[in-house]
Amino acid sequence: MKKIKIYIVIVGLSLGVGSCQADFLDVAPENVISENNLDLEQLVVSAYSTLDYRFNTGEFRDNWPFDHAPSNWCFSDIRSGDSYKGGGGVGDNPGGGMHGLEIQQVFSSSENVYNLWRALYFSINRVNSAIIALKNNSDFENKDLRIAEMKVLRAHFYFELMKNFGSFVYIDENTPIEKVTSIENSFDTAFLWGKIEKDLTDAIPVLPPTQTELGRVNKLVAYAFLAKANLFQKKWDQVIINADKVIEGPYSLVSDLEKLYSSPGYGNPENVFAIQYSVNDGSEFGNLNFGDLINSPDSPSDDPNHPYLNGDDFDKPTQNIVNAFKVDNAGLPLLDSYNNSDLAPTDVTTPVDPRLDLSIGRPGITWKKWQAMPQQTNWSRDPATYGLYLRKKNQIDPYSDLRASGGFPWAKGALDWPIIKISDVMLWKAEASIELNDIGTGMTIINQIRNRAKNSPYIYDFNNQNINAANYSIGLYPTTGISKSFAVKALRMERRLELHNEGHHFYDLVRWGIASTWINDYMLKESAKRKYYSGATFTEGRDEYLPIPQIEIDASGGVYKQRTGY
Repeated sequence: MKKIKIYIVIVGLSLGVGSCQADFLDVAPENVISENNLDLEQLVVSAYSTLDYRFNTGEFRDNWPFDHAPSNWCFSDIRSGDSYKGGGGVGDNPGGGMHGLEIQQVFSSSENVYNLWRALYFSINRVNSAIIALKNNSDFENKDLRIAEMKVLRAHFYFELMKNFGSFVYIDENTPIEKVTSIENSFDTAFLWGKIEKDLTDAIPVLPPTQTELGRVNKLVAYAFLAKANLFQKKWDQVIINADKVIEGPYSLVSDLEKLYSSPGYGNPENVFAIQYSVNDGSEFGNLNFGDLINSPDSPSDDPNHPYLNGDDFDKPTQNIVNAFKVDNAGLPLLDSYNNSDLAPTDVTTPVDPRLDLSIGRPGITWKKWQAMPQQTNWSRDPATYGLYLRKKNQIDPYSDLRASGGFPWAKGALDWPIIKISDVMLWKAEASIELNDIGTGMTIINQIRNRAKNSPYIYDFNNQNINAANYSIGLYPTTGISKSFAVKALRMERRLELHNEGHHFYDLVRWGIASTWINDYMLKESAKRKYYSGATFTEGRDEYLPIPQIEIDASGGVYKQRTGY
């Protein structure tokens, strides 16, 4: 067998230049893989491991991606009205520019933006390296299967570049290393979507419907990504065709939302594709969700009665998303008027959707199943700036056997992060059905999502587990006799109620074409409560996407072009 050389292009596309190397193309290959040390399965696993954006380069930002987490909390949640940045005030800025992201003041010099860019190209490089090695090893039994898996991963990473940057440099296993820095960042979205879709359609015939190892890509994962690509391009017929493939598979809505957000393994039937996390795996802390490390509640003086100890209190749910859970006498959302008045943090009499207290922490309300005390006001670090709400979603059950240590890394454990859930796929089909004027199908699917929430166990009163913690009410929509415009409003609200603080809302606003109107209205109303929003503006045609990092433009010698407006 001939020797195979894999050249590891470290980051973005030109980290060597950005790191003061005279010419990164002259740097010796970091790894030389031959028949004596080639382990293709490990190379594939290495590519999978990049899903959490952690890379052992020796740089702090590459091992602690909390300023550019794969959950997209700082690129979607805090830019879309789902979350305030949180932490210790507006000056507490992981990566340096997180507050700027929140108020739509993003610059091409942003470290947060550059870290996301470089993490995605790190990931793409590992995928391409694995594909090269696999293609050059005809004797490997699982060659075609693993290549198909890698193509789906590559589609995912390029999808993330598309959502966040809108344009990017496309490189694959056939790109000569000497050409990498001379390829322009195309703004031809049809070309880029075509590349993403081709990876998926190439992989689908090869992949099995299921895989024995949890977390591996299968055929239905590829169909899900294809349906999502169709959704972003408004190919409604194709959304339904591909979403149906996934919906007809083995995935299902689990019955207990609190466990879905808290208990490792419980969400496996619902997660179509998720980042896998673990404890007790031989590493220092475990393979944990360090991207969301700083989003757990504060613990003044390391109170031992607190469920987690410490916590930095970032990614705090907004008053706007809390208000969205208010309901009318029929248990239906106030689609047009929910934000006319604020639901007080301690209000337990106003009727609300039960998902409010399952997914968002409020003072005085039971925190998951924690027995020492209900949520306290001092669990918030800076309530004067960011309020008193806490993110309950994807904070591990404090009593879980699969939790990490009681101290650092607080609130972490083997709780996977969902990239695609079956509830998300169902709502794609609902949206496509409504857009194609099949209102009945769309509303029926929305009701399936609502019915799961209706029948899920509610949060109980801390002092009396026989009664609910608040006045919970959730009803079902009629499926006939309603207009398309009403159905669209209901669909968009349901996506937010079901998927808030999971890194979706900003990208939804952009693809719906309402980001400028919605976000500017949100920031104007919020400025009465959060003074730092005063004067903040979302500029249409610019702020829908992040700027290309200036360090990459400089390193390319001007080959890469900046987006308009930056």
